[in-house]
Formats: sequence, structure tokens, C-alpha cells
Amino acid sequence: MAKKRINKNSNTLKNRYRFVVLNDETFEEKFALTLTRNNAFVFISTIVVVLIALTSAAIIYTPLKYFIPGFGDYNYRSQILQLQFKADSIENRIQAREEWLANVNKVMRGEIDTTIPKAPQKTEAKVEKVKGPSKAEEELRKIVEEEETFSLSYNAASINEELEELKQIHFIAPVNGFVTDDFNSANAHFALDIATNKDEPVKAILDGTIVSANFTLDGGYTIAVQHKDNLISFYKHLGTILKKTGTFVRAGEVIGIVGNTGELTNGTHLHFEIWKNGKPINPRTIIPF
Repeated sequence: MAKKRINKNSNTLKNRYRFVVLNDETFEEKFALTLTRNNAFVFISTIVVVLIALTSAAIIYTPLKYFIPGFGDYNYRSQILQLQFKADSIENRIQAREEWLANVNKVMRGEIDTTIPKAPQKTEAKVEKVKGPSKAEEELRKIVEEEETFSLSYNAASINEELEELKQIHFIAPVNGFVTDDFNSANAHFALDIATNKDEPVKAILDGTIVSANFTLDGGYTIAVQHKDNLISFYKHLGTILKKTGTFVRAGEVIGIVGNTGELTNGTHLHFEIWKNGKPINPRTIIPF
């Protein structure tokens, strides 16, 4: 009985079936395909395998994989963090650059506060029976005085060291002329005023990049050149500007023409300033005039 059932099932799998496509009007046979259940199973399985292979290849080798939920989230998260870090770094650099340019503009407009506060006037007061300082107070005062003396000597030594370093550099005189108003920090005149012939060319004192080339009310046509080691030079009251902001210039290259522009001028001359680390430097100490 069991043997009969097995033979029956085997015969069923081997039974042949004919798949025919006919013309509905003429009953003309257009296509015919003879199949068994075994062949049909193999044919369908082959189609399924091919479809799976094609789908897998499309997902692996095409951008379709990015539409799968959760795929690539880790890589994207890492890239987003890197881009965010770069954006923060760029933002900090831009902010520092803007602050630096604001300070440069203040220097160009003469808005830097370099006045030295006056010492308070002595006043006499009637004091009765004031006790002298204790031993601990005297020791503390001595320590403070030693620290102040060391700080002043250190700052003076640092400034002298910077000047000595600058003296080793070969600077180009910005113009040919004679000084009419010297550098005077007491009067807040942190520049040299140099009288020249009309249309005298103005030259860059060192290699550098022009960070500002514009017109100000007080200084007229003004150029600022950023050099290495936080050194910056200013050329004011120009008649003509020959270079644009962002231009790299060589030492001795002509950047403008002497003029008489701006309100703070009384004749054709060059107002010339040098600043290092935000502090004015007397140009005579490093450039022969």
C-alpha cells in the first residue's frame, strides 16, 4: 500500500503538462511550453534565485542601499561629527580674524587707548598715633616689591629683545624724504610724518599681505600690510592706492603714491606706523631715515 502511494506521487511529479498561448479569435497557437512539476519547480526556483542575486547586487553596488533604514547610520554619524568639528574650528578662526581686523581698524582710526594714567596727587592728611606696619606686613610688602621689580625688568628685557631681533632684519624705507614730526608716545603720536616730493612712490618695508586698503576720514587713503611675526605697517594720507586687499607684496614693491588726503594732514607727506604684537614701535629704531 505504501509502495503504491510512493509510486503514485512519483508519477504525479513526472506528469507532463502543456502550457499553451492561443489567439482568442482564431485559436492559433502562439506559444507552447511542456512542463512537469519537477521542471516547474526548478524553473521557478531559478527565477527566484536570479531575482535575489540581482536585488542583492543592486543593493550592494548602487546607492539603493542608502534607502534601507539603519544602513550607514554609524558612518554618517562619524562624518557629521567631523564636519561639526571643522565648522566649529572655522567659526573660531573667523571670529579671531574679525577681532583682529577690528583692532587693525581701531589702529587705523587712532582709537587705541595708549594714554598713561597720571599718578594721583599727594594729599596731606593729619594722622595721629598711627602704628607702624607689623613684621608680617613688612615681609609681604618686600615680596610684592620684588615681584613688581622683576615684572618690570622682564617686560623691559622682552621689549629690548624684540627690538634687537627687528634690528637684524633688513627693512626698506617706505619713502625718500625727511622727518617732520617724530615718534612721541607721550603725545600719542605713534608714527613718523615724512615730507616728500609730490607723487613720491610708497614702498612696502617687508614682504607681506595687504590686509586693508581703504579710505578713512582722519587718515585718508590708508594701506595696512601684515608681515610675519605679528608685525604690521601702516601708510596713511596716500594720494593713490595701487594694491588691493589680499595682495601679497614684496619688500620694496610700490603700493601707493604719497598724497594729502584725510582731515589730519596739513601738506603732502606720509604718516608711517609700525606695530608689533599690538604695541607701537618707533620706526627710527629699526629703519634709517
